[in-house]
Amino acid sequence: MRIARLASSAGAAATGLALSVLAAAPASAYANMTVYSIPSAKQGYGTANAFLTGEYFWFRVCDKGPTDGFRAVGRLSKDGTSWSLTRHAAGGSGSCVGGSQDGWTSGFLPQPFRGYYTMTICLRDGAGGQDFNCNDTPVYHDGSA
Repeated sequence: MRIARLASSAGAAATGLALSVLAAAPASAYANMTVYSIPSAKQGYGTANAFLTGEYFWFRVCDKGPTDGFRAVGRLSKDGTSWSLTRHAAGGSGSCVGGSQDGWTSGFLPQPFRGYYTMTICLRDGAGGQDFNCNDTPVYHDGSA
């Protein structure tokens, strides 16, 4: 019985600590999301990562997994507008293009900055081929830095 009371007390203390940590955590002022394509038959895949803060964005597209002969093509677009950016990671498996890891800002977001963006990642056979094995995800940016 004493062990049950100790476990119960420890659980209540852990829950109280977790709730106080969650209450103290600041709200996120940026959007950061990663999406993965559906793997090819040879298990190669693409990744896209978008980081939106204030009026700026970084967008990184990578070709991952075993060599499969396909490139990764990523697209970041703002829903309800014509604004869109497409990047190709065409250097083979392990290659990436764009993003904060390269030490530079990809560019400026369209005004108003706040809104839903869609990030899409696909595989493609060559520069002019058809996209396939695509996956996408919505990203909400509140417009603040």
